[in-house]
Amino acid sequence: MWTNIFKIGELQTVSWFQFLPIEPDSSTASERSSKAEQKDALNNIVLSSYLHLQSEGFLSTWMNSFVGPWDPSQGEHNPDEKIKLWLFLPGRHSVVSEMAQPAVNKLRVVSNGLWVAPGNSEEIAAALSQALRNSLERSLRGLSYARFGDVFTKYNPPTRLQNSFSLQ
Repeated sequence: MWTNIFKIGELQTVSWFQFLPIEPDSSTASERSSKAEQKDALNNIVLSSYLHLQSEGFLSTWMNSFVGPWDPSQGEHNPDEKIKLWLFLPGRHSVVSEMAQPAVNKLRVVSNGLWVAPGNSEEIAAALSQALRNSLERSLRGLSYARFGDVFTKYNPPTRLQNSFSLQ
């Protein structure tokens, strides 16, 4: 089933790139800002890059991931948890396309490779599936479809005269 879906979209061979933000040197980072503020700033860079790629029509997504060894003693929130950006380009590419460069200029490539359908990596397949859902959601938005999890449903947008929150 999956193989057929990827053949339809000419996605038999997909180059993928994983990005993380370029972290400031600890000696130059402001000592006044907390680690939480620094982490928020880095996450903002990743999410801004993601939104830029989406607006340009690129197949991309972001995911929470653990970078480095996980320390169970840290509890539920591991300090090594980071937001990772994924970019998928149909075909074989060894470098990020020039059109995507402005969106990822504040990020560094931490990994890249070639995914061939049906693939053998669960992490890459999950990220590619999420990126495809994002792309479908973008293209169906103008046709009054909304996504709820993995389900797309048609809705009737409220008219100007109709208040969507009023009880009728």
